[in-house]
Amino acid sequence: MSSGLLSISTQALTANQSALAYTGQNIANVNTEGYSRQRVNFATQEPPVLGVAVQDVQRITDQFLVQQVWRDQSALSSSEQQAKKIELLDSLMVSDSTNLSTALDSYFEALQLAVDDPLFIANRQLFLTEADSLVSTFKNLEQRLENQQANLTTEARSMVTSINSITQNIAQLNVKIGSLSASGQNINSLKDERDQLVKELSKYVSVDVISSDGGVTASVLLANGEPLVSGSRAAVLGIRDGSPDPSQIEVTLSRGNVVADITSLLGEGALGGMFSYRDTILQPVRSEIGRLALVFSETMNQLHREGMDLNGLMGSDLFVSAKTGQAYASSNNQSLGARTSLTFYDVTQLKASDYEVEITGLNTFTIKRLSDGAFFNSSDMSALTPSSDVGELGSFSLDSSGGENRLTVKLDGFTFSLTTSGAAQRGDLFLLQPTINGARNMDLAITRPESLAFASPLRVTPEPANSGNAEVVSIKILDSEDTSYLRPGQLTEPVEIVFNALNASGEQTYTVYDITDPANPVVVPINGANENLYTAGEPIVIPDPANNDLFQITLANQPNPGDSFLVEYNTDGVSDNANALAMANLQRAETSNGYSYQDAYGQILAEVGSQANAIQIAYMANQTILGAAEDSLESTRGVNLDEEATRLIQYQQAYAASARLITTYQDIFDSLISAVR
Repeated sequence: MSSGLLSISTQALTANQSALAYTGQNIANVNTEGYSRQRVNFATQEPPVLGVAVQDVQRITDQFLVQQVWRDQSALSSSEQQAKKIELLDSLMVSDSTNLSTALDSYFEALQLAVDDPLFIANRQLFLTEADSLVSTFKNLEQRLENQQANLTTEARSMVTSINSITQNIAQLNVKIGSLSASGQNINSLKDERDQLVKELSKYVSVDVISSDGGVTASVLLANGEPLVSGSRAAVLGIRDGSPDPSQIEVTLSRGNVVADITSLLGEGALGGMFSYRDTILQPVRSEIGRLALVFSETMNQLHREGMDLNGLMGSDLFVSAKTGQAYASSNNQSLGARTSLTFYDVTQLKASDYEVEITGLNTFTIKRLSDGAFFNSSDMSALTPSSDVGELGSFSLDSSGGENRLTVKLDGFTFSLTTSGAAQRGDLFLLQPTINGARNMDLAITRPESLAFASPLRVTPEPANSGNAEVVSIKILDSEDTSYLRPGQLTEPVEIVFNALNASGEQTYTVYDITDPANPVVVPINGANENLYTAGEPIVIPDPANNDLFQITLANQPNPGDSFLVEYNTDGVSDNANALAMANLQRAETSNGYSYQDAYGQILAEVGSQANAIQIAYMANQTILGAAEDSLESTRGVNLDEEATRLIQYQQAYAASARLITTYQDIFDSLISAVR
């Protein structure tokens, strides 16, 4: 019995000593981040042996709450990353140096001064200065947006380096934990360290953790199941140029010789949030700014070309603008000798979107508009001919002449052309970016104030003897191309519009005469007829000698028979401000998808502001959610000093009692020895 007492007391002393040590460990790590308190579990010895033994040292945690914290951490890091980026974007678009709305106001104010006095050179020079400043604002804004995208690449590389370091450390911990576990040693602190690394990893990407051996070895997966860490092996993440667009970098995962693009599999986290910001906010804004630059420059150019400058010549382009968009071929394409081009047939129809063209078969393809996911199938498109309008769902043509195959597609204001040596191969993919470089390539084309075409190149003079009340409402140039018959600075065929006697139906008709030789006027057939019906407010279209529409005259009210209007080149009419006024009126015209220039920019600002507000709300909500999850987890695994102090006293008293048992055993043993003597 005495020996049993010694054994019991020795076991109790050892067990309570361990309990005191782990209680001290808990107290020492009360402020250690990620520490899970440890509890010594006692178990009585199996009969007939008496006494107590340390059954195990339990790590107090809740794995469900741990994984919830990881998920909430990923969501918070994603919204935090996006909130920071979009805040910079929002500030950028309203700053003094990059605010397009302010620059457009200054541009049109200067143009209005030129309207008031088109002959004043100072007004013309001021307008050119403001036009150049507007171009600089467009280019500066685009450059800042490009810089932000370049910064994203730098940040992505840094994040990938951090991820690789974390996953390598997790793999090393798996090895260490497995080794210590096999030798029966305590691995709880190492598990805490591994969980803390996984939490750090969840700041960058969404992760899941699974284990097939009770938590000894942890396999870390991306949210979609792609393995990052498997036992002692960690996959390596990398950054490479995108395909088709090399500027749109991709995140790759390497395992052995296999390299996979996982950009779309990152989930949330800072890295996933950054790519989400790039694809859903930054890239669309760049496309919108580029589209606005294209629409502005091309619509201004069109009107400026219809005017007359101080030298009596037709106007030229006011702005240098992008004539082509970007077209990229995927690096995996199989078509031989593929060449692409992307031009515009109507910039006002352009969408601020990228497009994906995929070859689906022999002479068949699909186009996906990435901004809204709309699909356009070749089977739904109309045939493209020189004389046909573009169909609502696009038009295309195929040409196999000259030993090459040429596909031409017209859609949403752009023309895409693909030329291949053989048939385009199924699965070939092309990325189209019609508007992305609109602002980057913009520039001012005119530097001399005398070259500003503020006057109308034509003037209409009513015959003084006219007795009707018909009057000129407008005159519009229909052909301002370099081949126009107005380009030499003269109207090759000055014309006179003469109103005839009422016809048998009582309707007013008119005849157009070529009065190059006033003594021998020659009838100019309009729509194949010598006499045409007159309707007040409807334009009278006058052709050039090649029978192409050259200009149109619109009259209001009703003329009397015999009334006439002379149309001739506006020689010496440089004080005319008609074209400058038309250019100024573009400020309020709905030229950009139903909006004016400034309203279109306001829409971009409003969209960015709305997105920024939504992201900020999500960020604040995610902060609260993560805080609640961490509080719940800490209430389970965290160290409570009051509880630990109570246990410290409990184990201390038990330890002292165990020591007293040994003393009692010693007293009994001494008594027995004394009795024998």
